[in-house]
Amino acid sequence: MRLSEIKGERVFEVIADIIEPACNIAQDKEAMALFDRSGKEGKDSTEQVLSRVKGAVPKLMRTHKDDLVAILAAIEGVTPSEYMEGITMPKLVQGVFEMLTDEDLLAFLS
Repeated sequence: MRLSEIKGERVFEVIADIIEPACNIAQDKEAMALFDRSGKEGKDSTEQVLSRVKGAVPKLMRTHKDDLVAILAAIEGVTPSEYMEGITMPKLVQGVFEMLTDEDLLAFLS
């Protein structure tokens, strides 16, 4: 799910839930490299995403796991513990991919 798909009163809840973890990530310059879209001219969107994934996702997952889970859980509409109980490899990969390609979330993080 993307931020733009969240509607009504839930928008307030999601924003309130993701502010702290988003700020934690934003304070980490290496992790923010994942969300940097500058200097990528000449590459198609797949190349851009793969470049960012390769460069920053491992660090993000190791050093900001709780922040990442909080953001993904809020967007999905569950608690972080509920999100972790149901996590699978495909679900995590899809969540991270959607996060990396969600223009509204990227704008929020930057």
